[in-house]
Amino acid sequence: MLNKRIKYGSNTVAFGAIIFGILALINFFSTRNFIRSDLTEDKRYTISNATKNVIKTLDDIVTITAYFSTAPAQVAQIRSDVRDVLDEYNAFSKKLQIDFVNPADFDDGQKQELRFKGIPELQINVVEEDKAEIANVYMGISIGYSGKEEILPVVRSTANLEYELTSTILKVTAKESKTVGFLTGHDEFDINAQSYQQFRELLDKNAKGQYNLTSVSLQDGKAVDPTVATLVIAGAKQPITEREKYEIDQFIMRGGRVIFLVDAILLQPGTLQGTPLSTGLNDLLQHYGAKLGNNLLIDRRFHDNAQFRQGFMTVFRPYRYFVKIIKPNFSKEHTVTNQLEALTLPWTSSVESVAKEGITATPLAKTSEFGQSIQGYYNLTPDSPIPDAELQAYTVALALEGKFKSFYADKEIPPVATASAETESGIYPREAGESTLSGEIPVPTPNEEARTTKNEGEQTQIVVVGTAQFLAQLRPDGINFFLNTVDWLTLGDALIGIRSHVITDRPLREVSDIEKNLIKYMCTIGIPLLVVMFGLIRYFLKRRAKRLVEAFSTR
Repeated sequence: MLNKRIKYGSNTVAFGAIIFGILALINFFSTRNFIRSDLTEDKRYTISNATKNVIKTLDDIVTITAYFSTAPAQVAQIRSDVRDVLDEYNAFSKKLQIDFVNPADFDDGQKQELRFKGIPELQINVVEEDKAEIANVYMGISIGYSGKEEILPVVRSTANLEYELTSTILKVTAKESKTVGFLTGHDEFDINAQSYQQFRELLDKNAKGQYNLTSVSLQDGKAVDPTVATLVIAGAKQPITEREKYEIDQFIMRGGRVIFLVDAILLQPGTLQGTPLSTGLNDLLQHYGAKLGNNLLIDRRFHDNAQFRQGFMTVFRPYRYFVKIIKPNFSKEHTVTNQLEALTLPWTSSVESVAKEGITATPLAKTSEFGQSIQGYYNLTPDSPIPDAELQAYTVALALEGKFKSFYADKEIPPVATASAETESGIYPREAGESTLSGEIPVPTPNEEARTTKNEGEQTQIVVVGTAQFLAQLRPDGINFFLNTVDWLTLGDALIGIRSHVITDRPLREVSDIEKNLIKYMCTIGIPLLVVMFGLIRYFLKRRAKRLVEAFSTR
């Protein structure tokens, strides 16, 4: 009996040891290799692959310190959500040191030091137990690397936290920042102009120190500054001279990236009457592989609402000149657009790709198959009649990649020109690319004789869009598209996947008139008929059961 007890006891101990060892091994491996399933469509509880790539390639320790109060409850909840996000970061990198600090334990000197860092003490209203009071709290994050430190002063939610964290990590670990230049001198979108201050603030906020913003003028005949990585030509309303086009061409030949946002029409002030606009860029762009359509597009199926004055009221009405691009009509392969869901392009023209040797053209966005081209006089009021024409899908944004050949190969360098009396009066040739401006006076520039034209370009990218007006609208979808484009050209695809991580648009599926009528009659007639049929079936079943009961009861 004793031997049996010893035997069974030994087996029990051995079995317990084996189970403990298995659990220990599972725990050990799960800390290094784990599987999670995020069932939300936008994967809102999972950091993006872009973030994983950034934190996995860190070459030194990045310190993330979260300064969060533990009370009241609403701040404690945000603190918990932030901890979940940072735990996700920590799981994919051994180069992160993450600490949570409660500044309530700080003395006055430490709190003053925290304010000096840029993390303020906030006052929030708290309602608890039928009592309202003001609480002093901290909700900031510090990111440090190799003696550099950046601050997220106030984190009120985790909605955009991944982008904020990853872009800040990239900023503190970057060896150098790049420059994005905006061409000026032709009534473009000038980031330094007071009228575009809100646009500039959005750019500064999203740049997060990844790149600097500057204005670029080419009217003096000097080359684009070599520190500029990406040049933006957005909404020029006056012709670009041959010399300026030459400097843009040579910038591309040196490997510079360019975004061309070219308007097809010029709206008359205070009206919705448009006239054709020529910037002189058509021949240059066609040489690179993008042919601008001298037209305006509408989409008879997918278009957005626009704001109009109606008497003393402001109303929103469907407007076919505000072409709406939906997800199936974006390029699924290109990193700029593969996560976008919608984009509204006001008053856009078509951009057709032209085959060029060594150049890859990718249509980034297209209208639906119900797109229509309009040319001639542009009456853009919402009630203006639109003639019937052939319907087809039109490309409205095009990306070109490769080694471009110079438009000015084997040509003389165009001279710098001053405005003549004709241009000063506001009269310009229809196409600046066709000939030099009438009355141009060549102006010598330093070292002009030493300059040579670079005929063969380095590997680079160009993006061409048939409108710049989406920047003026300041819609989130348009800003995201523009920022994705700037990021792709300037930084690669490191941040694009994060910015597009949150679902922003859920349009209802378009249905045909037949489907609409079917649904309408099913609701108005079909459902009452089903109720009547159910009642009749129930009535006859009960009647049959009653007869059966009566028949058996009489036996």
